[in-house]
Amino acid sequence: MTVEGSSSAVPPEIRGMIESWPAIPAFVRDRHLTVLAANDLARSLSPAFHDGVDLVRATFVDSDAMRTSPSSAVIAEHFAGTLRESLARHESDDAFERIVTDLSTTSSAFAEAWANGGGSRDEADAFAFPNDVVGPLTLTYQQLNIPRVFDLTLVVWRPVDENSRVALGRLAEIVAGAAEA
Repeated sequence: MTVEGSSSAVPPEIRGMIESWPAIPAFVRDRHLTVLAANDLARSLSPAFHDGVDLVRATFVDSDAMRTSPSSAVIAEHFAGTLRESLARHESDDAFERIVTDLSTTSSAFAEAWANGGGSRDEADAFAFPNDVVGPLTLTYQQLNIPRVFDLTLVVWRPVDENSRVALGRLAEIVAGAAEA
């Protein structure tokens, strides 16, 4: 699901930085886990990594990720934990309450993970990204708070093994070629 987000909330220098990384998938999200800006490589990895996409809703309601992933319990715990961590860092607001209430009623996986305290969110968790062109990629990420804009977080992905590194490199070449065409 896409929500109305303000990509103008992302400082131009941050947007320019992630767009200048053709071989590194990266995006900026807000405190409600909505993607506000993403580079081409991130967008090629997942439809969830597009401007305006609510990552939690995309994970629990709008995609097959929870139904088809062998690690759906890890995904549920991870995203519920990430949302809980963001809520702990920021004051609660109507948007947070709507997200939790809506997902608790529409997704039993979210409701269970949220009731269990959100689980442990570990940035070392590996996530599989299927890709018909270059084959599956397994990536992990690092989240970095953007200092001047407290509510924003930069998410940068990296491959966890050699096969994923090679596949990500091939995907980056394909995406760069498509952008040049």
